[in-house]
Amino acid sequence: MKVAKIFLTALLLALCLSQTAAAKKIEVDTQYDFKLALDYVFSAKVDTIVLITSGGIYTTTDTLHMQIKRPLVIMAKPGLAKKPVFRHGDVDSSVIEIFRVHDDVVFDGVIFDGYNAKRPMKYAVRVGHGPATQIPRVYAREGLDLIFKNCEFRDIFPPDWQTIAGGNAIYFLAPLSGEPIIKAGTVLIENCLFRNIGDEAIRIAETEKYKVTRAVDTLIVRNCTFKNVFAECIRFYADIDTSNEDAYLLMEHLTVDSSCTRMAFIKNNKKTIFRNILVTNSQLPKTYRAERADYVVQVQCNGSMVSHLDTLNLIFSIPYTNRVSASKGGKVDAATVYAFDPLYKDRFKDDYTMLAASPAYGIGHDGSALGDLRWATQTPTRVPFVLTVTGKGKVTADPALIAPNYEPGTMVTLTAVPDSGWNFSGWSGSISSSDNPLSLTVDGAKALTATFQEGETGVKQTAGMPLAYALQQNYPNPFNASTTLSFSLKQPGMTTLEVYNTIGQMVKTVLQQKMAAGEYRVPFQASDLPSGVYFYRINSGPYTATKKFVLMK
Repeated sequence: MKVAKIFLTALLLALCLSQTAAAKKIEVDTQYDFKLALDYVFSAKVDTIVLITSGGIYTTTDTLHMQIKRPLVIMAKPGLAKKPVFRHGDVDSSVIEIFRVHDDVVFDGVIFDGYNAKRPMKYAVRVGHGPATQIPRVYAREGLDLIFKNCEFRDIFPPDWQTIAGGNAIYFLAPLSGEPIIKAGTVLIENCLFRNIGDEAIRIAETEKYKVTRAVDTLIVRNCTFKNVFAECIRFYADIDTSNEDAYLLMEHLTVDSSCTRMAFIKNNKKTIFRNILVTNSQLPKTYRAERADYVVQVQCNGSMVSHLDTLNLIFSIPYTNRVSASKGGKVDAATVYAFDPLYKDRFKDDYTMLAASPAYGIGHDGSALGDLRWATQTPTRVPFVLTVTGKGKVTADPALIAPNYEPGTMVTLTAVPDSGWNFSGWSGSISSSDNPLSLTVDGAKALTATFQEGETGVKQTAGMPLAYALQQNYPNPFNASTTLSFSLKQPGMTTLEVYNTIGQMVKTVLQQKMAAGEYRVPFQASDLPSGVYFYRINSGPYTATKKFVLMK
């Protein structure tokens, strides 16, 4: 039912209470003080408030923040053209937050706006006990659930925000000495936007200040975008006793732009998953947080992992060894840390839609795009190109493989480079070949494995040191499919052994690697070549030689 003018007097309020005590859901517009609406629903045991004014300002002139005292859902009415907006309208300087949360709450489809005629709000939502001056005192229930879906937090910062702490969208208070602990159950933040936040956007970092093993059971931050956040987007502390069971933290599919260089710091938490993130175009942090220009993200402790992360145009003012960091047993999957342009449509207009040619499509841990998936709306034009290495070595690609995908039609040359003591064996997967380098056209999805083997792969070195370079005639010759190529090296050096056809085209690279001085025998397979006359040529340091052989099938 729609709330009528029941908040104007206590008499009308009491009348409404008597008439609607059984109501579970009410609709509220902006003509009433929203704190009075909250007082009413908690008295009437209403569990859901539906905000019905499109773009309307829901506020209060009370000298106290608005409180969530009982389990409640606050949601925008489906189909509104604009999200309803929460502000605090009292200009008394003692009011520094819009909401104080003491029990379960779901906010769905609303905006938390720090605007105030006298000064902006220092906090949007704080979890904790009520003020000591409140009678009766309201305490935060241990295990409360806090859920934000499809919400926006904007312009949250205190006066002199550059030089003082504060300016948080979501903040957990530390209780005073002797007070009950503040510990939540599940905190879920999904499909939300954080914009113009003066300090950390999400701060749950007071755990070390009071005796609690963990501040939450679960924290999930997913499909969110952060713009102009001047300290970390997420700052979270577990307790200092690492033997305790820690919270499960999942932070995935985040888009971070024009924010503090250090966008996340997760301290002493053993179960942190941080993945599918885009971090671009950083700014130096506020003056008060100048030290937070050292790295992009850090997780800590065994079981914590950073993976599938792309960074671009970041500013660092403090030396640091690992810009994507994991300590105390945490891990970084370096193979999935990239540095490409995600190709936003127009970030200056807050449009982070990724263009169809963005390399960010399809490379998330589950095959989805990196970043907030609400921006991944185009049909990608690039196709997967996955390289795997078995053994010790690396593969270079020309043009460079900046992400595991290419534009269709790209001509690619792959070169396998073995580590010392290892040798390249061949390619498998979409293409089976021993050519090195290998050239191919990307005409669809490709998955190739470069295999390196320890020692001389298929190359037998005989005893003794040769007095001269030499290339022997292959045996057998003529041959059917396989033969052996023998040569001697007087000095160590980079050595290539290649096969050419009669018109001078290279058809095989038999080997390409650094080799010690010695005598060698190399097996050669030609099952994929047609019968005919071929030449094999060796290059090693100053030595070059060519021999002819005949393939007869």
